[in-house]
Amino acid sequence: MKNSSIKKFISLRDGLLKEQAALTARLAEIEQALGTTGEVKASKSSAADAPSAPRAVKRRARNELSLKEAALKVAAGKSLSKQEILDGILKLGYKFSTKDPMNSLNVVLYSGKNFKRADGKFTAAK
Repeated sequence: MKNSSIKKFISLRDGLLKEQAALTARLAEIEQALGTTGEVKASKSSAADAPSAPRAVKRRARNELSLKEAALKVAAGKSLSKQEILDGILKLGYKFSTKDPMNSLNVVLYSGKNFKRADGKFTAAK
């Protein structure tokens, strides 16, 4: 009985290995036809088995002031547009980690009660 179970296992395993080889060959044909050789993302199981390449870690910029503090400092006693506030923050030396600094500034300007808006211009509420 044990001998037949082992033979059955070996037979099934061999069948799966042949199917895997056929699928791999077919995938290579498809990649060649599409011109995407080597660009297909690995599945989770093969990604876990493969050694991972070191990733470039983008660190968050360190600033002396928070974005809110910098915006309040720039807009203190003045009525400025969003772009003027952003330019002033950059002149203070504030470093953004994002590709879209205006989006981050909008969060500061429109949330909370730190800024008053009139006619598209912002002033510090404090």
